[in-house]
Amino acid sequence: MKSESRKTNDEWKTVALGDLVEPAKTWNPMRSPANEVFDYIDLTAVDQDAKHITGARKVLCSEAPSRARQLVARGDVLVSTVRPNLNGVARVQDQLDGATASTGFCVLRARESKFDGGYLFHWVKSPAFVADMVNKTTGASYPAVSDRIIFDSRISLPPLAEQRRIADVLDRAEALRAKRRTALAQLDSLTESLFLDLFGDPLSNPKDWPTVRFEEICDRVTVGIVVRPASYYVSKGVPALRSLNIKPRTIVLQDLVYFSETDNETKLKKTKLKAGDLVLVRSGQPGTAAVVPPELDGVNAIDLLIATPHPKRTDATFLCEFFNSPGGRDLVLSRQRGQVQKHLNVGSLNQAMIPLPPTELQREFARRVAAVEKLKTAQRASLAELDALFASLQHRAFRGEL
Repeated sequence: MKSESRKTNDEWKTVALGDLVEPAKTWNPMRSPANEVFDYIDLTAVDQDAKHITGARKVLCSEAPSRARQLVARGDVLVSTVRPNLNGVARVQDQLDGATASTGFCVLRARESKFDGGYLFHWVKSPAFVADMVNKTTGASYPAVSDRIIFDSRISLPPLAEQRRIADVLDRAEALRAKRRTALAQLDSLTESLFLDLFGDPLSNPKDWPTVRFEEICDRVTVGIVVRPASYYVSKGVPALRSLNIKPRTIVLQDLVYFSETDNETKLKKTKLKAGDLVLVRSGQPGTAAVVPPELDGVNAIDLLIATPHPKRTDATFLCEFFNSPGGRDLVLSRQRGQVQKHLNVGSLNQAMIPLPPTELQREFARRVAAVEKLKTAQRASLAELDALFASLQHRAFRGEL
């Protein structure tokens, strides 16, 4: 069996990607009637984890961004040329046929007579392609590659029938991963539903809970150290969380920076985190909150809001879901005259009026959330196994060993 795979692989050609794709057409929306509307896909429209277009929006021609130029068709593969390490890629869905994509994407349209679009899509998601793009990136503050670099990249090309077979195998493996991700998302929705069922929408406060200032229910509200120079960090030591590590209800341990043990115990002591603390994003996605788990006790924080809930007055899990709920976020970030804060600070957080249900009801909510989290842990473990399987299949597929 191995000898047959090797023979098949030896027959594969290595071809420049640009020789296998058709050029995309361009247009200028500003030259069309001002009241015409088109679907626009910018870089933020792509979910980098799901590799799917989720945020396409309607735009008036009169308000078209200068980057809205590339006409795309169903099946086209979009590859973000900015920060290729993030692998912002997606395939154009049927409902977006004829949409306009940002020039921040390289548009790859497979020549159907020799190149399968599904095989192409899986290739641009592969670690080999990502590593190649990262190695060819230019620009320190705005790392990017050009369309030409992507077109010049090389791909192993089996016969068309084999491309389709490989794409089908990877599609089926990807479908299993998608089901696990959907299950996790549904469990997140369950937490949101539990919150609304027990407490109601915080903005309208339909259960008429008494309201208190946030500072009244916390032992500590402060802000993490504000520091930028990369020289301040060491390659190992005490992890420091930043806004990019904080997702709704979750702390993601990627792209961590570190403080020295000495700094953490002396001059950074006031911003050291304890298990059960609440950390909140200040800007970008202000108000996004997560609870510090026991395994992160003693880490530090950079430019994050830190709150230590008073255990007799409130529960950290309740507060976390309050801030992550649409109503809670609107309540905390709203100002008089209908303006919304784009930057959350200690003063405004302290003065935010929080609807406060009885502590026992908050703890009941926390118990239910803990049960949901156990289910999520099992789903994450299953997803990790599927991710490992997919990575193995992907590696073998482009080596002719599948």
